[in-house]
Amino acid sequence: MSRGDTYTRWGVVASGEGGNRVAAELLGRSENPGIADRVALLNTNRADVRNTVEQSDVDGDLDEHVTIFGDKRGVGNEFLEGERQTEAHIEQIASNVEENMINGDALLYLTTVGGGTGNGSVPYLVREFEAGETIDPTNYGPWIDDAVHIALGIWPYYNEPAQRQFNAMCGLSRLLLTRDGRQNADMVLLVSNSHVDDSGDGRRGTYDRVNERIVEAMDLMIGAGREAQAVIDVEDYVAQPSAIGAYHFTPAVATELNGQMLEYELMFDKAADNAFVPMDVSSARAAFAIVRVPDRMLERGDVTGAQIERAFNDWKRDNGIGGAVGMTTVTETERRGNDVDVLLLLGGFDLNPLLDHARDDFEMHKQNLATTRQFGDADAGISQRHLEDIERNLEEYVEANAR
Repeated sequence: MSRGDTYTRWGVVASGEGGNRVAAELLGRSENPGIADRVALLNTNRADVRNTVEQSDVDGDLDEHVTIFGDKRGVGNEFLEGERQTEAHIEQIASNVEENMINGDALLYLTTVGGGTGNGSVPYLVREFEAGETIDPTNYGPWIDDAVHIALGIWPYYNEPAQRQFNAMCGLSRLLLTRDGRQNADMVLLVSNSHVDDSGDGRRGTYDRVNERIVEAMDLMIGAGREAQAVIDVEDYVAQPSAIGAYHFTPAVATELNGQMLEYELMFDKAADNAFVPMDVSSARAAFAIVRVPDRMLERGDVTGAQIERAFNDWKRDNGIGGAVGMTTVTETERRGNDVDVLLLLGGFDLNPLLDHARDDFEMHKQNLATTRQFGDADAGISQRHLEDIERNLEEYVEANAR
């Protein structure tokens, strides 16, 4: 990095109850120095934050990382109200982020896209921190708009109410593109609750498995920007995919694989089988591979970066994505044994298998808004023109990446 070391400094900006819980899990279970204590928890509901803090396993005082803004009672599932509250308190939020993230190279935003606070605030915050349209970023350090902005959006369970599916479609569009059609987040990572949670019940309180898998993926992703063979720096994740308009990704993870018994192409297959959203691997236009191995395997030469790169290129070719942009890296761990962990970041794939779960509910809720006259000016709810912009942006992005 330009700051005199090879480490990427990540900061975590988690907004809303779902995002707060993932951030607390990440801090409580991971010792990755790529994050350290650079974290900000944002919420409009005091009770939600209190529950998250009390239930977390984080050492130290998590309260100092919390910003509660707005009327402190939450915004329900109204994502536009979440955006309005964020805009009204942007200086307070920006000050908190500056205090906790100073000199970060990348900001990782965590939110569920079916709700109100996080789904409303994160697309707005990404836009503001990148462009400085409302705030002057120089007041908070020029690093904020220089940083890479990566958003992770968690899709609601497929059996959740229609409004949450409607919110998810709108949230994805707003993470990908600003209302006038410009790219918003540098990279959008997608996780589907129903696809990751194999219990299939989708009841409230069943998110632990999803959160654990997200933490596994983020730990591997962040580790790729540490000391490693062929370090994948954070700019590598976003440069080529953005250039081809294919900057949505999903993690695919396989852990504790036997590094002495399994070929690496088979390891990549196992990871791809665990993609975090429904997808067809052959439709991917970008692919990164992060392989974590015990340090003694590297020292003995049991595995090399060149070996992993060759295997990954063969795997891509066998899956019909030989031309996908991306790269590989090998990171190390001090654990005993021969267990190998693999993270694939698959991007630019056909989004229709995910969106098909929400389209009918989206149309149903849109019709409900029209029937109950909730289309209107900014004070009455989302305007029809605003919703048309959101729909158009998502349709054009999805069409460009479908094949």
